[in-house]
Amino acid sequence: MSKLTEAKKRDFVTQIITLVEENQEVLTDKGYDPTERVDELKTKKTTADTAEIEQQEAAARAKEATVEANRTLDDAYSDASDFADLISGLLGKDDELVKKMRKFRK
Repeated sequence: MSKLTEAKKRDFVTQIITLVEENQEVLTDKGYDPTERVDELKTKKTTADTAEIEQQEAAARAKEATVEANRTLDDAYSDASDFADLISGLLGKDDELVKKMRKFRK
């Protein structure tokens, strides 16, 4: 398979379909009816286009999920940090429990 980009491959398929449709008479005069092959290419192109749209939608959903995951993690971290500060305030910074909690951030 050539090293063309997806866009160039899609364009190539479209151009072949268009060219053959516009010149179908030349091919049928030579004894070849390209209709079935063109229909197959159209079906494959439609399937590929649909899959591309689905891929783009999935990428957008993944990006949104990443943003949400980061937001909720930041919220949880902030809450845990506040909780650790509360415990440190209650027990004092020299307490063994507080010292253990401080090690978690390193």
